[in-house]
Amino acid sequence: MRFVLLKGLSQYGSLRLHVDQLAQALIEAGHEAVIADMAADDRQQQLNAALQPAPHCLFGFSGVGADLRGEAGTIYDVLGVVYASIYVDHPVHHIARIQTPIRRNVCFFLDRSHIPFVNAIGAGANFSQLGFLPPGANALPEPPDLSDETFARRDIPLMFTGTYRGAPSAYWREWPEGASKVLAESLVARMTADARLPLLDGLRATLRDVGAELSRDLLVALMPQLTLAQSYAEAYHRDALIHRLGQAGLPLHLWGAGWEGLAERYPSFVYGGVGSFAETLHTLRRARVVLNINNGFVAGGHERVFTAMCAGAAVFSDANRYYEEAFKEGREIVTFPWPKLANAPDLLGDLVEDQARAAGVARAGTRRAMAEHRWSDRAQRLVKAVKASLP
Repeated sequence: MRFVLLKGLSQYGSLRLHVDQLAQALIEAGHEAVIADMAADDRQQQLNAALQPAPHCLFGFSGVGADLRGEAGTIYDVLGVVYASIYVDHPVHHIARIQTPIRRNVCFFLDRSHIPFVNAIGAGANFSQLGFLPPGANALPEPPDLSDETFARRDIPLMFTGTYRGAPSAYWREWPEGASKVLAESLVARMTADARLPLLDGLRATLRDVGAELSRDLLVALMPQLTLAQSYAEAYHRDALIHRLGQAGLPLHLWGAGWEGLAERYPSFVYGGVGSFAETLHTLRRARVVLNINNGFVAGGHERVFTAMCAGAAVFSDANRYYEEAFKEGREIVTFPWPKLANAPDLLGDLVEDQARAAGVARAGTRRAMAEHRWSDRAQRLVKAVKASLP
């Protein structure tokens, strides 16, 4: 099969690296994969060249390219090809792209809870296939050395990569008194208390408290407020956990935007700069333990987990339903439940201090991720879905 992968902009180059590694996985599986860089000055020329001959599928992360149209309509319907995507954020952040009608449209989300949300807004009918598929691990070509001796030489005890957005602002406090303000405050309270609560479930529970039921029209009308609530919860959980770790004096090495202030506030923190995702692949080979904080994912997986494991590091994360299914707790991954946030610094500190235990978790997690969570696995799933959507 012939694939054209559309490469867009992304913070730290993470999605751009996803494209490169997915393309390589497709090629290694015997398919043809061509990349068109939609962020380049000559993007139209690249796209035109990539479409000769016509591919079976055009693919873009988080709906990149879904809105490509010609005079006769969407280019996918004109060419009679499949458009496929993996959305790496909550669908509330991508409503316009998700609602774009394409006849042969394969859509994956990295969290199972995102699928009921898409169906609830009536967008599920836009897809020929709608399913769950987390991103694969971005990895260096050579597998990591999993020996105790090599693990002991890793010089970063604890690592986190990502953006610090600061403490979230209670956006509803300036609103006039009324139903919208009550809804916002109640919904946010639910989502911050339970990091495993899907946005849709939280909204339904909040409405039931006031004797209301959720309809499609109401859900669509509340979309701007839901976007704020989802973003608030994502920022809240990252901020709350990081401050706990700083107060406990954990030796956390940070990469990404926005960490300068916290690195000055907490002496145990080390700030390594913004960096890029490609650079991170090498830095992860120096880390013994990698921290993951779920970015609003309650039943899905973040590439940070799989990438860290494939780099030979042990992973510590807040728990969710997918990690409970995909990995053996305490052996392949170490997690904590969000309601027991107060215990997280001690649990993580114990893992960091117990090098032999961390090495064992790293070995087991790496073997699992290398076997089941690389882009080669995701490419097979993508090809199967695209074949099923072709005439």
